[in-house]
Amino acid sequence: MLLDAWARRNTGQAYDAGGTWAASGKPIQRLLDALLTHPFFTTAPPKSCGREQFNIGWLESNLHGFAPAEDVQATLLELTAISVATNAMRWCGMPDELVVCGGGAHNNSLVKRLQAHLPDSTVLTSDLLGIGPDWVEAMAFAWLARQTLLGLAGNLPAVTGARAPRVLGAIYPR
Repeated sequence: MLLDAWARRNTGQAYDAGGTWAASGKPIQRLLDALLTHPFFTTAPPKSCGREQFNIGWLESNLHGFAPAEDVQATLLELTAISVATNAMRWCGMPDELVVCGGGAHNNSLVKRLQAHLPDSTVLTSDLLGIGPDWVEAMAFAWLARQTLLGLAGNLPAVTGARAPRVLGAIYPR
């Protein structure tokens, strides 16, 4: 979210294609250290986040003075790579594989940084497993719809923190 928002604000593009803009900058260590103090990064799973925590306002509250925009983008890319790698290791142990999907799978710079932070893992994109990176979310919602239609639980309490398995959603015929 932050990578796209910062790219949109500073380049007018919806995202940093391939991570090339981030690769042209250098991470700002002081800014990276400040961003990594956000409590989300040390909160135990299950957890989720969104724009309510990670947004331009939050980023700007941590920017102190002038910083080249491409260096901020490089810092955000490093924040993403470090937080993913650190939390994967902290909560799951060193993964044999890390599969990247969604927009991040199109960001070659991000995939390279993830690999650098997980040198004993294989970092790959979901397309190498036959699942287009842009289709993963749609597939998840299709599976949730299937579960609802069959009256089966769509959650795992150990993952979601729910008290018990639940059918998620409802069907309302016309």
